[in-house]
Amino acid sequence: MLKGKIFCKTKIVATIGPASWDKNILKDMITQGMDVARINASFADFDELKRVSQNIREISPRVGIMLDTMGHKIRVTGFNEERKLIEKEKIIVVPDKGENSNQNLDNNHIAITYPTLHQDISRNAHILLDDGLVSLKVIDIKGEEILCEVVQGGILRPKKTVNIPNTNLKFPSLSKKDKLDIKYAVENGFDFISASFIRDIHDIAMVRKLMGKTHIKLIAKIEDREGVDNFDQILPLVDGVMVARGDMGVELPLEDVPVIQKQIIFKCRSVGKPVIVATQMLESMRKSVRPTRAEVSDVANAVMDGCDALMLSAETSTGEFPVEAVKTMNKIAIKVEDVLRPQRVQGYTQVSIETDELCNCIFDLANSIYLKGVIVLSQSGKTSQSLARHRLTIPIWEIGNDIVRIRQNSLLRGVKGFYINDLPDDRDKAVLKSVECVYSHGELDLNDKIAIISGSSIKNRSYNSILEIVNVSDIVGS
Repeated sequence: MLKGKIFCKTKIVATIGPASWDKNILKDMITQGMDVARINASFADFDELKRVSQNIREISPRVGIMLDTMGHKIRVTGFNEERKLIEKEKIIVVPDKGENSNQNLDNNHIAITYPTLHQDISRNAHILLDDGLVSLKVIDIKGEEILCEVVQGGILRPKKTVNIPNTNLKFPSLSKKDKLDIKYAVENGFDFISASFIRDIHDIAMVRKLMGKTHIKLIAKIEDREGVDNFDQILPLVDGVMVARGDMGVELPLEDVPVIQKQIIFKCRSVGKPVIVATQMLESMRKSVRPTRAEVSDVANAVMDGCDALMLSAETSTGEFPVEAVKTMNKIAIKVEDVLRPQRVQGYTQVSIETDELCNCIFDLANSIYLKGVIVLSQSGKTSQSLARHRLTIPIWEIGNDIVRIRQNSLLRGVKGFYINDLPDDRDKAVLKSVECVYSHGELDLNDKIAIISGSSIKNRSYNSILEIVNVSDIVGS
């Protein structure tokens, strides 16, 4: 990021939309701490994906780009202006026939993007619209028409979500749109694919097969009962996880969500995989320049839970204060991180046992002697994952010659990447160049003491095996 600017160790994922398309706004969001730009494919066509991703790359090659798939999310259609639904009003829900069907609906009808709901739903079931803000109760079913009564009224806007709790819906693993969007992300060098509504290992297998051989990291969005119940089988097969609290809070009892959030974060940390907490974190900042006290506490608690990243959704995609939302989230996280102690976790990651144990040693050292930070030289980037999971209070400077990996590890809490194109193969020369790089960016002083973790000079060594403690002056001043 920018020299002299203080950023939180917890990373910020911000959704890009009409409110943040402008290049100057994007620049300001990056300046205030945006680490990863998320594009929600539910509202984006290929032209938008191309425009936003190109703008991000032109502004900063360090910012990661995430495609968030629509998944088997049901949405309301059939109207273009917001509608007010009144309690006890009768509404007929019908399947969306598509753009070419000449389907004309009056104000008594709402179309949804799930064609066989009339076959799956029963009387007295509830249909929740816009994350549960509007609620309908099924009174009768006649052919494809589902007659409902409004139980909880409110303003309904186009393309808002539909949830049907406690009803077994027959979704395919991947929609046609998801397949096209994933293919686009792979072909155009996105850094992350965030797959919506991951329910089990079969969903993961379908997405992986479509992705093929690619550097892109797969993030599983956990947002319904099946995903929660099968989480222990899903976690080993993905590169990271998003706690998608929007649909989760509708599909599951609201009071379950905070506990599930903490459980998922802990399990992800144990194996060194990044975890994102998402949805309505600063929701009021869509319209207000200041968040509510409850929202500030929500962000702070997610940081204290140990998440790697916090996500902004409508706050930055359609809200009135996208830059202020990023700035506010950064300030909250910094304040919380200042009072946290390192949080060691047990378990082993995808690196070698030796590397995991070296990272455990750094945790102990950081609590017994004063270290300014840790420099990590790693070809795969997995050492940083192992180290970052302990949530050190000191920075982790990752050095690499792969800019894609630098962007992808920008999702890890406390990790700051430095790209060196001509990083030497010789270990001693690589260490010298790495320390000089961090020092030249103003991160270090000559009298600072740091830890360095790196591979051995022995050829064909497959894991990092050297940990040393040095004074910066011994390297830069030599």
